[in-house]
Amino acid sequence: MMNFLTGDNVFATLLRLGETKLDVDMFTTVMPVAAIVQGSLLMFTPNLSRKMWGIKDDSIYTLAHLEYVGASILSMGVTCLCLFVLKLEETHKTVGWTLIVWAVENSLALLKRYPLKAGGDPTLQVLWLFLMLESIRACFVSAAYTHTLLLAAYSLVALNGIVAAVKPRISANIYGYKKVQLNIDQLNTQRGFGYESLAMSVFLLSLLAGVAAHKALGLTSMVITAHCAHALVGKTFNSTYGNFGSLLFYLWMISHASCAANVLASKEISYVMGGVIGVVTTLKLPFLFVEYPQIAEEEFLTKYSWWWKEAHMGI
Repeated sequence: MMNFLTGDNVFATLLRLGETKLDVDMFTTVMPVAAIVQGSLLMFTPNLSRKMWGIKDDSIYTLAHLEYVGASILSMGVTCLCLFVLKLEETHKTVGWTLIVWAVENSLALLKRYPLKAGGDPTLQVLWLFLMLESIRACFVSAAYTHTLLLAAYSLVALNGIVAAVKPRISANIYGYKKVQLNIDQLNTQRGFGYESLAMSVFLLSLLAGVAAHKALGLTSMVITAHCAHALVGKTFNSTYGNFGSLLFYLWMISHASCAANVLASKEISYVMGGVIGVVTTLKLPFLFVEYPQIAEEEFLTKYSWWWKEAHMGI
């Protein structure tokens, strides 16, 4: 593995371990476009996105959380646009524009009555909306408490993301879905929302802490790489991601791993990202073209791997 990563090949170049180095400006140009396109598709056409990713469940819960995932990705795209294309120097105003995306999504979700139709409670979502609206106002009027408010708000968003990514059932209960029997697709969509919310929070908290914009992007890409890896080989084997959806996750994982390695310019991070790609490739590719790849993987690993039995006893 080490020789492959450091040798003269495509992966060595992508991970900044070979003699050829990629231009960091390429990532700060491509990432905003990719995030805005992908985020817009998920946020405004969740049913089309569901089909594209191969998710069979078409419930209101799944569609709503695909929109939330899209809002997180779109907000990161808007942040990149403000930082790397428009060259906005005021961090608070950049965060303000990012928050508008989430304010729009929460307003649309409440107008469509997503929480009630899916069997949940809209109270927490209403509170999030009020927090976002106040944060937007503070960003654009330069209130004295803006920085403290934003740090507190995005710390809460980060905590919310961690809970949703690690324990999606608990997160669903917090949002009032205690009586709803969630299927695997719904839980996986909830987990995806958690990862992308965490990535968004890492991006913005890094900026608020004074981290350079491109370094903040690199840290964010590490979280998204973890999301893609988990979606491909974690507890999502019995989800209904199709081959095309799995391929998209794989390509997205490589792109963000490359972004993190090149932007942060750390050999240690490059090796970690290379290790993640290597493990996912080893576990995923043998099953990628099986008719029911997730079922085949689960049966294989359940039979031959004791650690799989220990690590995957429920979600």
